[in-house]
Amino acid sequence: MRRWHWSYVPALALAVTVAVSCGDDELAVPVSGSGGEVAEEVQGVPTAQYYADNCSGCHGVTRGGATGPALTPERLTASPDVYRSTIKDGRTGTVMPAWGGQLSSRDIDALVAFLRFTEPEPAPEWTMDDIRASHEVLVPDDQLATAPAHDGNLENLMLVTEREARSIAVIDGDTHRLLGHIEASYRAHGYTFSPTDPRWAYNLGRDGWLFKIDLYTLEPVRKVRIGVDARGVAMSDDGRFIVAGNYAPATAVIVDANTLEPLEYIETVAPNPDGQMVPSRVAIVSDVAPELVGPYFLLALKEAGQVWRVDWSDPEFGITKLADVGHILHDGFLSPDNKTFYLASQADNFMAAIDVASMTLRDRIDTGTTPHPGSGAAWEAGGVQYGATVHAGEGKVTIWDLSDDQIVGTVPTPGPGLFVRSHHSSPYVWADAVFGDPPNNIVVFEKAPPFEVVGVIEDGVRTVHPEFTADGRFTYVSDWDGNVVRVYDATTLEKVAEIDGIETPTGIFNTSRRHETLGH
Repeated sequence: MRRWHWSYVPALALAVTVAVSCGDDELAVPVSGSGGEVAEEVQGVPTAQYYADNCSGCHGVTRGGATGPALTPERLTASPDVYRSTIKDGRTGTVMPAWGGQLSSRDIDALVAFLRFTEPEPAPEWTMDDIRASHEVLVPDDQLATAPAHDGNLENLMLVTEREARSIAVIDGDTHRLLGHIEASYRAHGYTFSPTDPRWAYNLGRDGWLFKIDLYTLEPVRKVRIGVDARGVAMSDDGRFIVAGNYAPATAVIVDANTLEPLEYIETVAPNPDGQMVPSRVAIVSDVAPELVGPYFLLALKEAGQVWRVDWSDPEFGITKLADVGHILHDGFLSPDNKTFYLASQADNFMAAIDVASMTLRDRIDTGTTPHPGSGAAWEAGGVQYGATVHAGEGKVTIWDLSDDQIVGTVPTPGPGLFVRSHHSSPYVWADAVFGDPPNNIVVFEKAPPFEVVGVIEDGVRTVHPEFTADGRFTYVSDWDGNVVRVYDATTLEKVAEIDGIETPTGIFNTSRRHETLGH
């Protein structure tokens, strides 16, 4: 239902590039080639913060490893040239890409020295008292606008993350016009939309700030900081509660959707599949429809390999836990009937199929290397319902029958990707291949077997995150490095518009997602 986060940044942190903004001479302290002396900054931010923002998703908040290996001094015993080469050129067959085009040699030296000569810091703390103290009313209720200040269609707005601008661009999906920009925090990440009032949207920044956004005025009206490193957000079907998941500290927080006042603080510490008790990042949160299965939030615990079901109709927010789901959980989506939660276990290369009502693991679908379904794609063709995932580790879309979880087809793509999307009114499914070479291919294929590719769009520089308009007539695609959003006819694949004035666009979310049942 109404819950989405843009998950590829956390789980593939070293697969995420950042625009170079700092010259070699701007590093505050020289980098030592052999010991001890570590640069204070990389690309204008403290080196430790740069690691947290761009590397911790794969290698862990405390550098203990996850999808990628641990990066602690005692492990990094090879020549520093090995690590410089890995960062610069990447590693074939893994989700570690080449960073040489984005980082200067001095930046790479700074990262290598930081990893080799500094001990990991403990995970940061952020308590319930901290959350309460951060709460702020930006626009009092008695000063709220009484009508929209723009002529866009509230049911067909496209909210676009401007990744490096601390901003969200808003486009009218009816006319493909840029309406304005919403002030946000660091790398606007998770989005959810009110199921009861089209006026309200919510955004969670990667720095933990949760905003209540007024789509009448395109401005935040309340905010609260639920953690220091956050990703996923979801809203209950009755419009009363929001749950947000943190990477640091290992917690989930439930807040009142109207006021953003915190209600529940859930510490996500649990045994992993190997029996070790670990603090676990929350990889995804999702909301289950009460009229279909139950009044539930689902939390996926990345390192613990567990899924927790929270009953949001219970005043105590009771939790049911499913252990031993997989290693390094990440993105997922619900089947249209909400009975099954499909969740990526990235270190195991399968999609777990979880029965939501009984909280049991029904199937493991061996899809390919590092599945990454993003927001998810499920569709019906010829009386059959299908689900699909792209992969961050190989160029392939895997498709399975939702009735029995059997794989029924694959679609090759020019490289690994992050997002696959469908729409009931469109004849095709769209998938990106943002880790390909070049990284600007969008693959479009038929919904019915044999899932033939009908076109590959090669416009732009680095393209990602296809998203349909509310009616399914058009598909929007972000060009991350091109600083534009392109609009295509979802049937003919013809480009119909190119929208500029947008800085580093990445995730795109249509407000009609408030009606969607796939979760995320």
